[in-house]
Amino acid sequence: MKSRATLCLLLAAVVGVWSLVAWRLLAPAKRPPEAARPASASASAAAAPDDTLRLDYPDPFLKGATAPKQASRSVVRSLPSGKKAAPTPRERTKILHLATVATGGRALHIVEIGGGQYELCMGDEAAGFRLHTADTDSLYFRKDGRIYGVERCRP
Repeated sequence: MKSRATLCLLLAAVVGVWSLVAWRLLAPAKRPPEAARPASASASAAAAPDDTLRLDYPDPFLKGATAPKQASRSVVRSLPSGKKAAPTPRERTKILHLATVATGGRALHIVEIGGGQYELCMGDEAAGFRLHTADTDSLYFRKDGRIYGVERCRP
């Protein structure tokens, strides 16, 4: 070093930094003043237990999470005994998709229902079956609240 003044200045800086580090390490930690806690709604409510794994090892991922409250058991009553209504049988009519023709932005589906041939668009009805919806591989008909699926023919 060329200058004695520079050496003294650097030495003072090193002593200052190391004294600051030692003071931070050895000084007692100051705790912030505790704020007044609000009164809880129920004084008798016990604190929820921490979530733990086996052998009382605390779960490191759930340290701040609160445990869910257990739901009270519901009261289960038996149903009154009575005769159940017999389910209505499904219609056993043969429905066959023959072709689909796209004209003017509308799809016209040619189907055979119970031996008769019909040309249907969405919402049309034939032999009591209404064409409800269609997708890429099936047509769906609705009759008496039930939906019947029919596979489209392969070209």
